[in-house]
Amino acid sequence: MKANRGIDESPRRGDGALLTLRPELCAGCTHCLRVCPTEAIRIRRGKAEIMAHRCILCGECLRACPREAWAVPSESLEQIQRKGPAVAVLDPAVFGQFGDRASPGSILRACVEIGFSAGRDMGEGVSLYRDAVVHYLASEKAAPPAISSDCPAVVQLVQVKFPALLENLVPVAPPFEVMARRLKREREGESPRNLCYVVPCPAKAWAATQPLTPEGAYHQAVPVADLYNPLQACLHRMPGASGPGEKASGMGMEWAFPGGQSKALGVEVALTVDGIHRVAEILELAENGLLDEVPFIEAWSCPGGCLGGCLNVRNPFWARFQMSSGIRKNSPRAQEGGEFRGEKEEWEGYLRHQPFSPRTGMRLDENLQTAMEKLRRIDETVKRFPGIDCGSCGSPNCLALAEDVVQGYARETDCIYALRKMRPDGAPARRGASGKRLPKSKRKRR
Repeated sequence: MKANRGIDESPRRGDGALLTLRPELCAGCTHCLRVCPTEAIRIRRGKAEIMAHRCILCGECLRACPREAWAVPSESLEQIQRKGPAVAVLDPAVFGQFGDRASPGSILRACVEIGFSAGRDMGEGVSLYRDAVVHYLASEKAAPPAISSDCPAVVQLVQVKFPALLENLVPVAPPFEVMARRLKREREGESPRNLCYVVPCPAKAWAATQPLTPEGAYHQAVPVADLYNPLQACLHRMPGASGPGEKASGMGMEWAFPGGQSKALGVEVALTVDGIHRVAEILELAENGLLDEVPFIEAWSCPGGCLGGCLNVRNPFWARFQMSSGIRKNSPRAQEGGEFRGEKEEWEGYLRHQPFSPRTGMRLDENLQTAMEKLRRIDETVKRFPGIDCGSCGSPNCLALAEDVVQGYARETDCIYALRKMRPDGAPARRGASGKRLPKSKRKRR
């Protein structure tokens, strides 16, 4: 088996990408264009356009768009139910969205309550993926640094920008594909059921329906955000939602955030990186041969791993805390002693007795009424700017320029778009002492 087999042969998206643009919401502001790691977005005729062959579905455009013009189309719960019995396979990130009071078992039961025939976690798929990767890393086929193939956006980033590293990708189907194949084998001979993968990001939504291996395909992918409210409402109604129930594996849950994969694989020294732009920096170092001593790279497209996926609901750091808390409750570890303990007289000397105070000058005004008036003027002023945050005015964004104008640090004409509106030729109209525009006969010719 070649190291890059399956990666080169993955199906193409064809003439369209999973992401769609709602033109009525797009203002052509270039926010998405500037954050795209593969330069897949163009602004044409005042609207954003996507180049499908460059898009890796990392979701950066969804995060950056202030108008929420980008969207991931998906079927509603009612549409899924009309197709017949459907099994919901929950990505590990799903369990971080509801806090540690809702047990994994109660979340799986809630899936049945809202209309699925069954709810399954990814523990089995993660376990089998781990075994396959451990076997591969121990073989002579692994080319250092071996790069995890779990994140579809990272795999596509390698395909688009770093093809020299294709042989470094671990040639193992990701856990969600493994889980799909296993479920299909379990139900062999039964009436066919829809497999729905509840996903935290666009990359997994696409990869679930266009897998590396045909047997690992799902019928549809459903964003976590689409099911969050029904599941949350069901959990509130369920008695004993935090009680005992089916447990998701701790290893499977830890898989959702950076470091969990390396820990499960038993890799003592691994390079863990999250965030697509930081991943690109690391891959560039690897391509230049500067990471040959690194045995394994655990790379995640989203900041915070799958918990940071743009189709999630909760803050990824809060979600990680809740998941870690739940894992610890299920498998508490003994506290290890041996830490340094100083005398009371010594550590008391390091206590701060004065509270921290805000830095002066950060408020709009010390007088509350004046500050509220300035806030109103800022709101009015920012509406006169284009909202593209180009920085040409010398302020970091349009809102900051509006604040600077109201505070007297800048002028509205510092914005080149506001300046251009003052006269058809782009030059500011000259005004007399009274503030009225001078007649042509009294204007100086340049």
